[in-house]
Amino acid sequence: MLLLSSSFVVSLVLYLVIHFIINAKRTTNELVSTRRVPSKSSAFLEACNTELNKTPLPVFIRVYLIGIFETIYIALCQRGLFNASTTKDINEQQVDAIARLFQGNQALAVITGGDSGIGLEICKVLLKAGFRVVIGTRSIETCQKIIEELQSLTGSDKVSCIPLDLTSFRSVRDFVDQVKLIAPKRDIQLLINNAGIMNTPYTVTDDGYESQCQTNYLSPVLLTRLLLPWMNTKQGRVLFASSSTLYAINQLNTNFSYGKYRLNGLDHYAFSKACIGQLVPRLAKTTRVPIYSYHPGTVRTSLFAHTAIFNLAFVSKLFDFIMLSPKEGSQTPLYLCLTKDVGDTGTYWANKRPQALPSVWINGKKNDIETLWNDTLKKCGLEK
Repeated sequence: MLLLSSSFVVSLVLYLVIHFIINAKRTTNELVSTRRVPSKSSAFLEACNTELNKTPLPVFIRVYLIGIFETIYIALCQRGLFNASTTKDINEQQVDAIARLFQGNQALAVITGGDSGIGLEICKVLLKAGFRVVIGTRSIETCQKIIEELQSLTGSDKVSCIPLDLTSFRSVRDFVDQVKLIAPKRDIQLLINNAGIMNTPYTVTDDGYESQCQTNYLSPVLLTRLLLPWMNTKQGRVLFASSSTLYAINQLNTNFSYGKYRLNGLDHYAFSKACIGQLVPRLAKTTRVPIYSYHPGTVRTSLFAHTAIFNLAFVSKLFDFIMLSPKEGSQTPLYLCLTKDVGDTGTYWANKRPQALPSVWINGKKNDIETLWNDTLKKCGLEK
């Protein structure tokens, strides 16, 4: 039954993809010609959002479609297929060159989920650049093994782990208390909210929220608000991992974080990432520390472990080739971490470029970010 269901989804997605690409291309040209968006890739995703929201398709199908659009882009532009140029080597050389400029700075970086996937690749570069790195992790035992690997690869012993469970507000507050013990005020240069989960089995946390919503959205906001007074206001930066799936959704209901799954958990994943993308500009208004959200790309990590379609044999082999590696996926967050002059705070990034956020309706009101902001603070137990 699972195979039949997954095969049906694959067929439906491939059937629909041609229709949406044709229509999205037309809308893309209109957006670029009117200069409403910063780049063609941004225009294409906004166009996809426009076309998808004209349909009654459920959010999880929209998420699949956005993923297909992006893998096509990767295949054509970043994998060098069909004689297209590839930018992989140039990107890595640029990031390594930037990292060398930071060597010896001894600044402190705090990262969640730095013991695997994209987070691990980020840690490697930051340690080579001379940063002291603190990793927030659910498994201290696993992290200790990763520390040994990082020390061997980078020659730096300036890395440590602190327990952190993002499904628990209590754990977040305990983590912050531990960080404050080792970091003088205004000592943290980088806070990277990298950890996340996707399409996991339905679970309600002890705080009463769906686990993806709390892990990907509520807890990172709480963590950031609590650590902002410890951030370096002159050189500090805060990063949030978001996702291109935010283009699959244009309706946000603040009660959704309590809701049960419908067909699967992709609705809640898209909701959590859309909330982060929309809230970062509002959060940036509360501090002098620059804050950015980013999409790392469609990266082959354990994030897809609970999404059946990606684990079908023929799909898995194809995506292993097309999807980005964790090292490639680390390029945009590293660019935001290490580039001297990134640009406007509160922006959303992908492919090392700022992207346009889609318009959203929040509780029935268009772009009512203030309602989402106040509701988020209340859920996190924070004062306005």
